[in-house]
Amino acid sequence: MSSIEKFLAQQPLIVHSALAQLRYLVLSEGIPASSDKTVGRLRCNVWSVLARCSMDSATSDYVLLVRRGPPPSPVYSKIKNDTFRTLNTDARFVARVSEDAITRCLCAFSWAVLDAGDQDSNLSTYVQGMNVLVAPLLYTCPSEPMAFRLFRTLCQGHIPTYLDSSLTGVHNGAKLLDICVKIVDPKLSNFLADNLLTAEIYGIPSILTLSSCTRPLDQVCKLWDFMFAYGFHMNILFIVAQLVIIRVQIMNSRSPMNLLRQFPEFDAEEVIRLGVGFVAKIPSKFYDLLVRHLVDPDLVIE
Repeated sequence: MSSIEKFLAQQPLIVHSALAQLRYLVLSEGIPASSDKTVGRLRCNVWSVLARCSMDSATSDYVLLVRRGPPPSPVYSKIKNDTFRTLNTDARFVARVSEDAITRCLCAFSWAVLDAGDQDSNLSTYVQGMNVLVAPLLYTCPSEPMAFRLFRTLCQGHIPTYLDSSLTGVHNGAKLLDICVKIVDPKLSNFLADNLLTAEIYGIPSILTLSSCTRPLDQVCKLWDFMFAYGFHMNILFIVAQLVIIRVQIMNSRSPMNLLRQFPEFDAEEVIRLGVGFVAKIPSKFYDLLVRHLVDPDLVIE
């Protein structure tokens, strides 16, 4: 039994010192390798604890939402327009997660938002990209209700500004991505600017989906291990790391946008190592903005 498995077997879990210990174990040891099913259950449990996401009544709540069927048009049409192409070139994902499962989760989320009314008035019932955002959860969790509960917690509690009607947090994230590239690698930043390649042009999919649009999905899940532990604001610095890793190809390319349209496959450990290293280079006022842009709809970044 791994250190993380031993930790999760202890009670109580949801206390400050215990969460700090679990974060450290994720950083120092990672989720141990085992069978896909075992890793998925362990990873789901770790993510749930780190997100403070209770699974009590997850199944019954999910079933009630699913039984209501498709949400009103045009929401359902938008959902169905995206679900069939969700990571459809990833054979392992397609083999494990059906289009119907993606549709059910997204429809259930739409109903949950509609039911919340004024309480979540700024949260969209569906925006393009949610289908890819839910993919790592359905891929990892041992059941749809658990994936849905985590998805709802992630959207409502951790990245609400990413999913409002104006995608406020996503656009602020793009501005912060430009700022961070300029701080970390001024030469690369100047090259991108000279080619009119702002983060608004190339970075929106990676920002909105927390990098889950980039293959391979198993490596994405390792990035999510870290982000559940230390914050999803780190995704911006992980995107910077992916850019830095391919900077030579970008700057030598006659058509750099072709490279940036779909980032190449990456190694999560390398991306995490670089991204964490960049933290020391980011001035505190900008790091504060990185943290706040996920949840503050009134944040203005010049």
